[in-house]
Amino acid sequence: MLFDLAIIGFGVIGVETLYGIKQSLIKRKIKKIIKIAVIEKDLNNIPGGVAYSKQKSKFGYFNNPLRLSHQDFIKWFNKKKNKDLIINFSKNNKNYNLIDWLKRNNHLLNQNFSSYKEIYLPRLIYSFFLKDKIIDFLKFKRRLKIQLKFYKGDVVNLKKKNFYTILPKKKFNCMDLNLVKNQIQIKKKKLSFVENLKAEKIIMGTGLVPPKKIKEIINYSNNNYIWDFYTSGGTSNLIKKINLIHKKKKNIKLVFIGNKAGLLETMQEIERLVKTKNFSIKIISISKNSLTLQKAERSKKFHLFKYKFFTKKNINQISKAHQISNLLLKEFKHAKKLKFNKYDVWTNILKDKIMTHCYNRLSQKEKKFYNQIVFPFIRSKTRYTYPETISAKNRLLRSKKIKFLKDKVILIIKNRDNISLKTITNKLIKSDIVVNVSGPVNIVENKDEIKLVSALKKITNKFNQTGFTPNNNFMLENGLYIPGTISNNFNPGRQTIIKAITNNTHKITQNIFK
Repeated sequence: MLFDLAIIGFGVIGVETLYGIKQSLIKRKIKKIIKIAVIEKDLNNIPGGVAYSKQKSKFGYFNNPLRLSHQDFIKWFNKKKNKDLIINFSKNNKNYNLIDWLKRNNHLLNQNFSSYKEIYLPRLIYSFFLKDKIIDFLKFKRRLKIQLKFYKGDVVNLKKKNFYTILPKKKFNCMDLNLVKNQIQIKKKKLSFVENLKAEKIIMGTGLVPPKKIKEIINYSNNNYIWDFYTSGGTSNLIKKINLIHKKKKNIKLVFIGNKAGLLETMQEIERLVKTKNFSIKIISISKNSLTLQKAERSKKFHLFKYKFFTKKNINQISKAHQISNLLLKEFKHAKKLKFNKYDVWTNILKDKIMTHCYNRLSQKEKKFYNQIVFPFIRSKTRYTYPETISAKNRLLRSKKIKFLKDKVILIIKNRDNISLKTITNKLIKSDIVVNVSGPVNIVENKDEIKLVSALKKITNKFNQTGFTPNNNFMLENGLYIPGTISNNFNPGRQTIIKAITNNTHKITQNIFK
């Protein structure tokens, strides 16, 4: 069968693609039956994908407050039945450690959402939202002319001729995706395997990119090195490993390669083990760059902030990409003089979509320069996260449970009782558990970290270190769409990632149905 559309990945992009298709079909009278294939590697990630599923995102929180999310999610959150769902889940699933969070935010969960209120949601809550969207689509599917096939499999290769051939690591297992008593049901079909799938168009919903692989010497099969932190289960997986080692020894050594989002996500749960269970844990974070994420905290006079440099007049005069970063640095400097936080400036910029307005002033040539050079610079200056994670890190730092080492790991040696790390300064550091949170491998250096990315590089030459370069409708090659983080223009406005990829996916479905 030749599918009209194949969706690779059933996380945020996959679900929002079906939602966008549903919305487009409701508005248009289309006589043709549309054949759609959905492919997902891990059924345990449904709904939510790696970043938001109940299993993989356990203990993780959004980096930004709810007010910066997209309106569809905010409206969903404001419904009483959904707030009750969140409250009941938190109370009835104590192993998720959400009781303290519930107490801190009880006043927000029991009133209508206000843009002046801050609430950072556990990431798994987004899986509840996506579940409702899947159910909504499956209800409408019966009325729409859609033939939907669902496959389990790991896509490792693409071939392009008159259409796309999608190749799995082994074989695709054909599944049934149905709605049974208002619940999503996925069942395997007996003896239903296929070697490949063919499609006219593809929307790639690839999620989080793992770090670059570091050379390993394996003296013993030691599984306490976590290379792909999020895909392996994030903080939940790490805590399980710590608990297992604690049964054998009292003093645990833990090394993080990197010091940004992945490290910070674990801090609250590690602190919980130290405080409530008296675990003796010593942590070293090794990174060549000492910069980490900052607290997303507004000052008391936040509501008095006014732009001096990002004025309508200045924005209308923008023609060069570097002007945007210059205005930002001037705005930060001016705000500091007036005793505002940098986050006061940044959160207003996000709320008012200033970066998007500035980006839209640029020519195509300047947009490319912005995506490759200016955007990474702005991102490095404006990385903020859930304050509680940084507070936990700072408390561990004050109690001398964690220290930061400016260095680079070049070799990992797996032994029976430990993992040794050799650094570029010739240090040899031994640890019980090693977690690589050094950030995603760039597209140019990707070899076998993500085979699908390697396959894309054979199809197109439109890429650089910052990612692939699709057009304004996120089409990389004819019929091949990439709305997510592997696209270097997926989020020029520095919106929240979830808001950006949701908007990008809806833009693609609207473009396809034109």
